[in-house]
Amino acid sequence: MHIIMGKIKNYRVLKHSKKKIKKSKVNEVFGDAALGELQDAARELRELYGDETKIFSGKHHARYIPADVPQHVISRVFQGRHILRPTRKLTRLIAGVLVKAALVHPDVLIFAYAFMSNHIHLLLQGSSKSVASFVGYLKREITLRWGHSKEVGWYGPMWSEYISTALPTENSQIQCLKYILSQGVKEGLVAAPQLWPGVHASKQLLAGTPLRGDWFNSTKWTIARDAERRKKRPKAVKKNDYYESYELTLTPIAPWKDLSPDKYCEKISELVDEIVEEGKVARNGRKPLGVKAILQIPLNYKSELPVQPWFENRRRMICWSDPKADETKSYLKRYWRFQREFRAASDAFLAGDLTVEFPPGAFRPVTYVTNCADTVT
Repeated sequence: MHIIMGKIKNYRVLKHSKKKIKKSKVNEVFGDAALGELQDAARELRELYGDETKIFSGKHHARYIPADVPQHVISRVFQGRHILRPTRKLTRLIAGVLVKAALVHPDVLIFAYAFMSNHIHLLLQGSSKSVASFVGYLKREITLRWGHSKEVGWYGPMWSEYISTALPTENSQIQCLKYILSQGVKEGLVAAPQLWPGVHASKQLLAGTPLRGDWFNSTKWTIARDAERRKKRPKAVKKNDYYESYELTLTPIAPWKDLSPDKYCEKISELVDEIVEEGKVARNGRKPLGVKAILQIPLNYKSELPVQPWFENRRRMICWSDPKADETKSYLKRYWRFQREFRAASDAFLAGDLTVEFPPGAFRPVTYVTNCADTVT
């Protein structure tokens, strides 16, 4: 399924998963080759899922993030606006937030990342609570430090369409890593991934160096500023004195974890060379948009993001993986077992059993218990 990612320009025919795909319409939009790939993928998915899809059809699925399976996380900026246009100031800010988030969540392994103008990509691994906390920390700090700044003035919700896709096979991890590295090139924005002006893992992976970021400690700065303001003769408190420098070293993906640092860089270089050549073919002789034009795009400009080529949200967990691989089948068995256990626990919880045990890694509903003894009558 990853073959057609980035090639599809119009996804409206796949917006509603329950609607039957009309061959004529899909053929008009996608072309004969893509139509065949979509039909083959749909058939494989139906064979793989079997009766499980019928049991959970139309029902919300509980979030399942096992600690031993890497995840590809995508989050889009609200309405696809280019609020994250990679200016020098924002790039420094995001690098600082990212390294600080990794420092606060040391149990989260980070393999790759790409911060584009209107969405972000993360390839990481950790427990469900750690991954959710890491991503929440990252997005919250970017919103507060950039979205709420006077320069942007975006005080409402800044993020939407959070997607987390599991990568149970080694090949899926390689393909996903390549896809993240291709950000900026496959859209025709830059000729090579390392030329993207924003925070992009290709720069660190190609050089074999950690990401260095400057985290602004706003808490210490605010305390120092307020202390000075209470003095008769206050002195200026410079923000530059409250930046803390940290580093983030990316973790090698599982298929290449035993390679030496030089060999790992060679593998990354091979992927980047493939991406560059594929970008040339896709542009068909046209020049990339270029950094100058990218930085001139207004912050409030909206652009649609292509929807990933799966038919239903519940099928997203195998988008990158071979459905017939043993690792995929094993993962899906665990996934459906988790869903059944969570559903049973949820039903008992709704029936009034507040002590019911939810499956490990689940996000248990929050309950508020009132102490009757403290109630005033």
